[in-house]
Formats: sequence, C-alpha cells, structure tokens
Amino acid sequence: MESILKKYFGYSTFREYQKEVIVKIIERRDCLVVMATGSGKSLCYQVPPLVMGRTGIVVSPLISLMQDQVMTLKQRGVRAEYLGSAQTDTSVQTKAENGQFDILYMTPEKACAIPNSFWSKLLKIGISLFAVDEAHCISEWGHNFRVEYKQLDKLRDILLDVPFVGLTATATEKVRIDIMSSLKMKDPYVAVGSFDRKNLFYGVKSFNRGQLFIEELVREISKFVTSVGSTIIYCTTIKDVEQIFKSLREAGIKVGIYHGQMDNKARQESHRLFIRDELHVMVATIAFGMGIDKPNIRQVIHYGCPKSLESYYQESGRCGRDGIASVCWLYYTRSDFAKAEFYCGETQTEIQRRAVMESLMAAQHYCLVTTCRRQFLLGHFGEKSSDAGCGLAFTLDTILIEMLSILKI
Repeated sequence: MESILKKYFGYSTFREYQKEVIVKIIERRDCLVVMATGSGKSLCYQVPPLVMGRTGIVVSPLISLMQDQVMTLKQRGVRAEYLGSAQTDTSVQTKAENGQFDILYMTPEKACAIPNSFWSKLLKIGISLFAVDEAHCISEWGHNFRVEYKQLDKLRDILLDVPFVGLTATATEKVRIDIMSSLKMKDPYVAVGSFDRKNLFYGVKSFNRGQLFIEELVREISKFVTSVGSTIIYCTTIKDVEQIFKSLREAGIKVGIYHGQMDNKARQESHRLFIRDELHVMVATIAFGMGIDKPNIRQVIHYGCPKSLESYYQESGRCGRDGIASVCWLYYTRSDFAKAEFYCGETQTEIQRRAVMESLMAAQHYCLVTTCRRQFLLGHFGEKSSDAGCGLAFTLDTILIEMLSILKI
C-alpha cells in the first residue's frame, strides 16, 4: 500500500484513518467514511483498486467533478475513465467491461441504468469496490438529497461480494445511519474523523443589504488580493453574485463569476482561471466548489445565511486546506430567516420538509449564537472538544498579520 501511495500519489505516509479504511476494503468489508473536507477521503477508494489489480467503481454526483478527477488520475499514471451523459467515447463501456480501467467513475443515473450484463462481465474479471462519494446525497435528512442516489441500493443484489463504501464530509449521526441503511451495509467499518479545522477562524456579522455594504466588503477583500491567497464569496442568489462581481471588477480586482445560468464553457473557464491563480476572487452560488482541491484559499465569505449548517461547513471547509491560518465569514440579515417556505417548496416528502426546516433552524442558530461558533459546529456533528481557541478576539487584520507572518511576506 505504501509503495502504491508513493508511486502514484507522491505521499510517504497515510493520514489518519486512510490506511485502516483501505485495509478493510481489501478485506472486502463495507465502510462508511466521514472525514472533513481536505482530509484525503478520495485516497480511501483510489488506492485499493491499484493494490488489488481490480476495477474500482466510484459514483459521483457531478460530471465536471468526475472529469477533473479522471484527468488528475491519468496524469498520475492511473487508468481512469468515466461514464455519464457527457461521455462521447462509445468504447469506454466496452473497455470497462474488459477490466481495462483501474478506476471507473459514473453518475448515479448511469449506475442505475446500466444493464446487468455490464456488471456480470465486470464481476467475472473482478471489482475491488463500489464507492459512493458525497454519500449524504442518499439521505432525505442530508443537505443535498438526490433521488437517484436513493436508488443505488438495488445494485446491492447484483454486486453481492463487492464492498460498498460511502464517503462524505458532512453527515450528522442521523444521516450516517440513513446512509448505512440505504446502502444495505453489512457490519460496516465506520471511520469518523474530527470536524475541527483548527486553522480556520469562524466569524459571523449581521449587515444591511445594499451598495454601501458591498463597497465596504470590496475594501475588506482588497486586503487579501495581494499575494496572500484566494477568496471565494458564496451568495444565495444569482442577483447578488452579479452585483458583487461587478463591484469587485470595477475596483480593479481580478474576479471570476460562477452560477448555474452560465453555459458550461463559461463556468469551466472561470473554474480553470481560479485554480491557476489567474483570478484572486470567485463570486459564486453554491454550484461552485464541490471537489475543488485548491490549497491556498485564505478566505471564504458567505453573503447571506446558508440553507443548512452542513452545506455551510462543507463550503467554508474549502478554506485553508494547506493548514495555514484562514478565515470564514458569514454575513446575514434577518430577512434570510424568512426563506423557509421557499426552500420547503423544493421538497417532495414530509421527511425532506422536516429535514430542510431542521437544517435551516440550525444555520439560523449558528448566526445568532453568542457562544463559541467552533464549539457549535462540532456539537452539531456530534463531536465534543475543549474550548481551547474559543472566545479569542480575532479580527480580519489579526488573521491577515498571522498569515503574512507564516508565509514570510
């Protein structure tokens, strides 16, 4: 395992829980992996296929995310490919049936629709694992529930001796139980890492919407756009995205924009420029960010209260992945708390409605709480911790000074 880790991924040692999970998968045991953003969950399903010499199947929710991961793996010398609506190479499925790939990604829709003959052929050659990434999407209690994920359990009766692996960065105890039940896991090995990102400072401020506040925000962001690192600003509406993007651009800041109404080519270009540090700031809806592996994001700002604490934790967790001090600000208005009926209108079942309401209430409580917000976040995910580091009088300027000191700028 260590030689595979070094050869393909360039690491000398495993991080916490990685090796234990990999060993269990090789022993053909089901696993549930709940580890914070940036903790290296993907290695848990990328290493076993290379060790065992059998194809690993990975279900992923976004085609763009699969494409990025496949490209990265190919650059490392791993035989990887994906199946989904955007795949134009008609030979991929045939090659997959013949076991020509180490790792094969597919959308949940494709996994459920692919004929049984495909699985039969691949099973004869050998499947090392069936991994479900972003596994919280399975649960109606999760913050990104997707019906297609809920249908993956029917593959359990086809892939009888294949270990199922669920992976997520954000799952409460209720969601974890739902994932294990939905995937029909048998005596799974459960690895739950710490949710405490010690290098991140969490701050919350109330504000009044309008151009005056945006101008103030632009001045604050300007402090970060030298050589310190990148900033992501998440907005709850496309209108806010466009307004803040325009103000930052007019201030001479190298800024990108990303939302669901842009065409794929424009979104991909924004993503590419941001990853390559040609843009210092990205203003986006929550459509941006899943799977981003950019270590030098120094600041994540939420312009408006998010719809759930789980999504907030995941989005803010894209900050400071290199371990250097970084800051997460959440700006909210009281009007943000009046969106419950709008969010519930998107639900289909009573369970989903209750889940949305509970998630929104938790996010609102996080905005209003007067005690340590780090403690509040950890408690939400069922983790206990000491109060070390809480209640310190950090400001944007002190965080900046600390980062400049560490970076020796």
